[in-house]
Amino acid sequence: MVKCKKCGTEAGAPLKTWVLAPKGRRPVTMGLYKCPACGAYFRAGVK
Repeated sequence: MVKCKKCGTEAGAPLKTWVLAPKGRRPVTMGLYKCPACGAYFRAGVK
């Protein structure tokens, strides 16, 4: 699980996902999360 960077609460499933693919590097799947406790939005890598 991903933890909120503001309050430390664990967030659930991402609201949106996308792939970052820089040239010459492996692609990384990113996710947009919303904290259930404080309501802050943050991005984190999805495994």
